[in-house]
Amino acid sequence: MTIKTFKISMLITTMAGVGIILAAACGGGAPGAVEIPVTVEGKTMNPGTIRVKQGDMVTLKIDAEDEGEFHLHGYDIEQNIGGDAVASFHFVADATGRFKITFHHSKKSDDEDKEGNHGHEDEEEGAEFDIGFLEVGPR
Repeated sequence: MTIKTFKISMLITTMAGVGIILAAACGGGAPGAVEIPVTVEGKTMNPGTIRVKQGDMVTLKIDAEDEGEFHLHGYDIEQNIGGDAVASFHFVADATGRFKITFHHSKKSDDEDKEGNHGHEDEEEGAEFDIGFLEVGPR
């Protein structure tokens, strides 16, 4: 083997090693704990789309102006959310894809209806509204 052939072989081996290291670094890495603040106002969720990686342990910190039920379709997880405190919604993002998130507003009490201080006049009582999405990408 000549010195030139040896240098080319070493260059190819080095480039392959760098490529493997870069591929591993650019991959999703190990699953982690992800905490995402979410606000729900009427028929709107902010952020509108929540993005995580497969395997992540997700906590949504939900601050909703109204009481109701937060429902993550596809995972079929739901939780009652109070309008007076931030709720923690926990799950492991084990399924990849795009999943609809809905909010089912609680029925207004008689006192609230009389005072007109709460609720949304254009919403049917107890109706469920599409408010956003969860996107889980492969790791």
